[in-house]
Amino acid sequence: MSRVHNALRRLEHTGALSLSGAGIDPEHWLLAFMEDLLTQFRASDEISFEATQRLLRQHEQAFLKDLDAARRMYRTYPHLFQEESSQPTAASKAAQA
Repeated sequence: MSRVHNALRRLEHTGALSLSGAGIDPEHWLLAFMEDLLTQFRASDEISFEATQRLLRQHEQAFLKDLDAARRMYRTYPHLFQEESSQPTAASKAAQA
């Protein structure tokens, strides 16, 4: 058993291995990746470079697919994005006052 496995197992038992309060935006890709990685570790009690690399590749492909969809939406409906960005925010309204 590696030192990484032992450290993860200790963190699991103490309950210190919680990513929800890590200060990362819930929509950030890193949080979803780490949660999936920990799920794999919990299921198999192993973690390998190859499995981590494969999972990271899956997340990258999902990101690129979402990015492509967002670009198509922006090209198809640019007026929706321009209206949103042209409306002053509360912070800019306060700065003008």
